[in-house]
Amino acid sequence: MNMNNNFNQINNMNNNIIIELNNYKKENLKLKEEIIKLQQENHKLNSELLKANQMVINIQQKDFDYINQINDLKNKLNDLSKRVSNDGNLKKYVEYNNIMVVHFISGDSRINHGIKCLKTDTFAEVEEKLYQMYEEFRETNNIFLVKGNIVKRFKKMSENNINNGDKILLQNIEY
Repeated sequence: MNMNNNFNQINNMNNNIIIELNNYKKENLKLKEEIIKLQQENHKLNSELLKANQMVINIQQKDFDYINQINDLKNKLNDLSKRVSNDGNLKKYVEYNNIMVVHFISGDSRINHGIKCLKTDTFAEVEEKLYQMYEEFRETNNIFLVKGNIVKRFKKMSENNINNGDKILLQNIEY
């Protein structure tokens, strides 16, 4: 009987171990399922975080673009303000001593005319005034001479050493 009793005890212990093992297996299975759920939730949260980060980047880019636009508008406003303050209510006031009259004469004697201008005007601006009165010369190749020197169109009158009362010869160049 002792042997039978030992066998029953071992069998009972074995059954208890099997029951305990099955309980651990069930618990392990539940933990694995919970891990999978947590991994899925983690993946979902990471995806949402990426979307949120992208939204933040987009907002920052828009803010940067808006700041650039605002700065551009500020610069334009400053430029306009300077022009208005320099022009004095959009009227151009000049100092009397800067006003001068130059006399244009053409080589063919069709032009013999004085034009008012400023020492600070470019020669091209004064030339345009001449062409407004004598349209036919706009379509020709012209050089201008003052005191024997060729006038540089995009320099100021004073830079071309043109003074009040100077005579400017318009010479047509034909090819």
